[in-house]
Order: sequence, then structure tokens, then C-alpha cells
Amino acid sequence: MSESTSEPVKVVAEAEINHNGDVETAKRLVDAAKGAGADFIKFQCFVADRFVTPQSPFIDIFRRHELAYDDFKLIKDHADARGMEMLATAGDLEGLDYILRLGLPAVKVGSTNITNTGLLEAIGESHMPVLLSTGASSLSEVGAAVELLTRKGAGAITLFHCTVQYPAEAHNLNLRAIPTLRAAFPGLKVAYSDHTQGPQAASAAVALGAAMLEKHFTLDNDMEGPDHWFCADPLALADYIEYVRTTETMLGQPNKEPAECEQSIRRLGRRFLTAMDRIPQGATIRNSMLRPRRTKVSEDEVDAFLTPDLERRVQGWTVSRDIAAGEPIRWTDVRAEL
Repeated sequence: MSESTSEPVKVVAEAEINHNGDVETAKRLVDAAKGAGADFIKFQCFVADRFVTPQSPFIDIFRRHELAYDDFKLIKDHADARGMEMLATAGDLEGLDYILRLGLPAVKVGSTNITNTGLLEAIGESHMPVLLSTGASSLSEVGAAVELLTRKGAGAITLFHCTVQYPAEAHNLNLRAIPTLRAAFPGLKVAYSDHTQGPQAASAAVALGAAMLEKHFTLDNDMEGPDHWFCADPLALADYIEYVRTTETMLGQPNKEPAECEQSIRRLGRRFLTAMDRIPQGATIRNSMLRPRRTKVSEDEVDAFLTPDLERRVQGWTVSRDIAAGEPIRWTDVRAEL
């Protein structure tokens, strides 16, 4: 469970453009993410020429990996048939239109669009829930985006802390920003978009209160394309999710009370007041007669015996029966003299 909710942390398999522009590969990514135990599969919806200029070094990559609305409709139908919920990032207004027409449950905003006010306004006016990545952003920029989305009528907003580095190095993660975001935006859920390799960052993020995780995902690290080499493959994603679930189990609940497994040590390990030597009936208790020690106490009688914090209190009280050496002392064995 995340620190801030009793619900299990949701894991998004971020397939992004790792379908390499092929619908069948995208379907295989859906199946593999489902098999690994992910809660969502996510892609990126865009029209390359609408958000990248011909002069950009990224234009050829995005053109090669672009899918049309009809392609995404086939992928969405496949995901529905597999019982896998699909998400997508809106790279531009056209991508947002795809997401709306597909009827996806939320729209993701990538970190590099956090200052794209026109896109944010359109997303807000759609009234959809928003997953807002905050990489490479200041707290004031996050606040401005949240204010704009909220003012325009966006649904529930989840903030994703991340580092825009692929793969992200440990010294650049700044995971303590997760509780900072939680404190700055108390009405919003905070999540973590994990660009590292391996599961260690996810464990720390969950412990810090992340309600959702996003992990870049591929079918094969040896596939051609810019991102496949550092992404989690199906086996790595399954291990990642298992690691997250183990972390949740370790975190347990926020209340501080003895675990069931600790009950025996409360009886057998803790100290109770015991007689150092035989104490005859009618004797007045003196400090030298008692010592807090481990002893044998039955589970249903724990509350019947005197605990170490009472050692000074019972000084001068009278013993009401003979107590053998080493025997734990019950409340019924002593009485206060008026």
C-alpha cells in the first residue's frame, strides 16, 4: 500500500513508442504487460509534424513511430478483450483528440508539455482526469499547470515526480520531492515515473508515498529503437511489480501496535515483577525482595501480573499469600496499606 492510501500502488507499463510503429507489436506489448501483472499499458498519441519541426533531430524518430487513430482503436479493442486498461500521453492536440475518441480513462501530460498552456487548457476543458509529469520543472511551474488545469475544469489530477534522464542515475532522482509535492498539493495524489533500471527506486518511492508507478517497458531490449535498451522487458517488469508488492507488504499500516507475531515475545521476553526469595504472607514489600525478570506467563493471564513500572509503587504494600522464590507476582498477591 502507498503511505497515503489503503489502495495498492498502481503500476503503469509505459510502452510509449516501443511498438516501433507496428500495431501487432503494440498488441504484443499489451499481452506482455498483462502477463507481468501491470495495471495499465500506456502509449503515446501524437502527429509528429504537429509537435516537432522538420529541423528537429527528433522528427525522423517520431515519424517512424507514429500510429494513426485507427491503429490505436485496434490496440484499444485488443486491450479491452484482454482485460487490460489502456492509457496514453497526449503529445499534442491531435493526440488529445485520439484519447478522447478512444474513451481512455485519463490523459497523461509529459514533462516537456507542462508549460504548453494551449494543450493544458484543452485537456482541462475535456474534464478528464489528468496524469501530470513534473520532470525538469520547478514547484512554481507545477503549481501554474495545476492551477490552469483546475480552472479549466480538469478531473482528478495526479502528479508524477520524475527525472528526465534515460536511464535516470541514482544521484539525480531527488525522491524526497515526492513528499514535497504531497505537502504542496494536499488534495492531489502523487506518483513516480521511474526512468531508472531495476526496482530499487520504486521501493523508495512507494515508501515515500507514491500512489502510482510508471515504468518504461519493451518486449526485448535488443529491438531497434531509441529506448528499448534501458526499458524493463516482460520478465524484468514482473520482477519489478513483485518487488513493489513486497515493499507494500513491508510498509503495512500506519498504526503503531504489536503485530500478532509479537504477542509471544510480549509474554516471554518482557519482564514481570518476581520474588527474589520466598516472601511469606503478611510481609511488607521492600525493594530487595523484587526484581523485574523474564518468566513464564500464560497468554490469557498477562494482565494479571505486576509489570516493572510498578516496582516502586508497591513498596510498603503487604503480601497476601506465600510467594515462592522466582514466582511472578499477581495483583491479587498484594494489597496497599491504608
